[in-house]
Amino acid sequence: MNYHEIVFAVGVVAVTSFLSYRAACQFRSGRPRPISAAVGVLFEWVGVFALFFAANLALGTIMILLLRKVTRHFFALYGLENLLLLILSAAQAFLFQACWRVDEADRER
Repeated sequence: MNYHEIVFAVGVVAVTSFLSYRAACQFRSGRPRPISAAVGVLFEWVGVFALFFAANLALGTIMILLLRKVTRHFFALYGLENLLLLILSAAQAFLFQACWRVDEADRER
């Protein structure tokens, strides 16, 4: 991917993000939350995602190395180079963060 494609993609995402924020502010009752709150939640999710992805890679590596020792078959570490592992780690992070936020909201009541 070259520089122009990156700038174009970031520009498209910036415009759709701005339009969706404006629409949410317009259709939501009450005072809109500042965008900084949403950015904070995004960074929380990125951190949780990184932890889950690292844990999944570590566990996968351990399992592959154990399978190599226990069986006669060769299992390559390239099996961890999988887009599905990345997507599932992102889903894990999303669900964990959602459950964590619900738990925090319950404790505040």
